[in-house]
Amino acid sequence: MPVVIHVGCISSLNNIYKLIAEKLTVWENHETTVNHRNSLVLKRFLFEAFDCYVALFYLAFYERDIDRLRMELISVFQIDTFRRLMLECILPMVLQRSSRKGSPVKANVADDADKDVYEQFDDYMEIVIQLGYVTLFASAYPLASLVSIVANWVEIRADCFKLAVLCQRPVVYRSSGLGMWKNLMASVIWMSALTNSLLFGFTSDQMMHYIPGFYVQDENGFTLLVHEKGWIVIFVIFGLERLLILSGLLVYAIVPAVPEDVTDALERRQYIRMEEQERSSRHDKKD
Repeated sequence: MPVVIHVGCISSLNNIYKLIAEKLTVWENHETTVNHRNSLVLKRFLFEAFDCYVALFYLAFYERDIDRLRMELISVFQIDTFRRLMLECILPMVLQRSSRKGSPVKANVADDADKDVYEQFDDYMEIVIQLGYVTLFASAYPLASLVSIVANWVEIRADCFKLAVLCQRPVVYRSSGLGMWKNLMASVIWMSALTNSLLFGFTSDQMMHYIPGFYVQDENGFTLLVHEKGWIVIFVIFGLERLLILSGLLVYAIVPAVPEDVTDALERRQYIRMEEQERSSRHDKKD
């Protein structure tokens, strides 16, 4: 029940701030639509990330209770997946079918116009917040990635059903990438190096199993650092964090963003296109 109330409070606060963020972004009077969208994404993500993660950070770094943190993550995953399925698919389907009872059958276009407008913003936000659950607290709940695969399997089919049956056909906009969403996901992933190192060294007993001589337990069962040896533990923890960041930078530098065979295929296509244009222009000059 506390977790249900927690998820309900998160959803309510996010819906309230959604209206506030949209109004504030309109008042900022951005020059382009892209700037407007990026500003709105940043505002909503910062608020919703704080709203979703603050209780988990409290359990992880203040209470330092790894078992409660793990149970909270498990419960939030399950309840949030069920909530999204209910609010995004089942409830709109029931409301649509109940509103059509007793009404004549409409044409396809008119029927589609009565459907809800598809809002992809919330779908993006849910996935980015879920990425934070998986990466920021991976040391406390390693199975979160497996649970997220199952949750996303359900989410993909629920979104397909929503797009095909419940919502209007979305308007297609050409884009060169994810924009602000990519920066936010990268920030979450880089930050996870710090949070997991702190979980490994301070919150859980994982590091104590490797160097037990640097830890001691008091009469209440809390694990504390040995006097005059704590600096070594802190050095090891932040050394691991720097090592994780260095490994990520090496992968980022070595692995290309676009595979080489894809780059070669694009260059070949561009070359063939230019050859055809030159051949066509020469043929026109002869004529």
